[in-house]
Amino acid sequence: MEVNLTATFHNVDNLEQAAEQLKRQGVLDIRFDNNNFIVEFQSDSFVQNLESSIASLSYGLEVCVQKSRYREAEDTITKFGGQLLT
Repeated sequence: MEVNLTATFHNVDNLEQAAEQLKRQGVLDIRFDNNNFIVEFQSDSFVQNLESSIASLSYGLEVCVQKSRYREAEDTITKFGGQLLT
């Protein structure tokens, strides 16, 4: 079973660090949204896309994980300063 998590970050560097860690943990899908663009994660190019984005006040992150990894993903997001949305 899959579970989706949504979070916001106020710092793109923290978002990148969280995404890298989540990638290592084996999440199923990662999507980014800074209210100006949406990038679907399917390769290592997401950091380049983030760097070329226009700066905004908050950055969104949507993660799809296996239910058994939900808590680990939650902890990773909050570790890097993400605010989980309900």
